[in-house]
This record gives sequence, C-alpha cells and structure tokens, in this order.
Amino acid sequence: MSLSIRTALVFAAALMTADAAQAAERTVRLDVSNVSCVTCAPIVRRTISRLPGVEAVTVTVTSGGTGQAVAVVTYDDARVTPAALALASTRAGYPARVQARR
Repeated sequence: MSLSIRTALVFAAALMTADAAQAAERTVRLDVSNVSCVTCAPIVRRTISRLPGVEAVTVTVTSGGTGQAVAVVTYDDARVTPAALALASTRAGYPARVQARR
C-alpha cells in the first residue's frame, strides 16, 4: 500500500472516530397535548421512535384527563435534535414542545 493511500485511510479513520466521540446519548422531555384516548400515547411513542437516532421513548399521560402527556426520549444528538422530535409528534397530530430545563 502506498504512503498516500495509507495516509488517506488513517485520516478517514480519525474522522470517523472524531464523529463518534462527539455524538452523545441525551434525554429530553416533551410536553405533548391532544392526548385524549387510549391509543394516543402509543401513536406518539411509535411516531417518535421511528426517527433515526432515537433509542427509547416513554409517554406518560398526566392525570386529570387534561389531554396532556410527557414524552421522555433518549436519543443520539448527532442524528436527531429535540426540535425534530417535537415536530414529528406535532405533525402526527399531537403538538409537542421541549420542556425547559429545570
């Protein structure tokens, strides 16, 4: 293998390692509205879980029959953003917004 090909391979490997080192697993909480029946929470969960980079999703309906829920999403921040997670839920008919950090 010539020096230039070897150098290119080393450089490519370094880039792939750098990307992996920058990616991180994160968790975000989304406030979700319009959750009014027993099938709503599973629809929100499936919709969000289909996005690339989503590792896990739980959706908990708040008590009191207010139509509100909280989605807790674990995701790879190099592949998807919290805004994209909220947008996916919103487009499915369940408006969502990222909770402010406490």
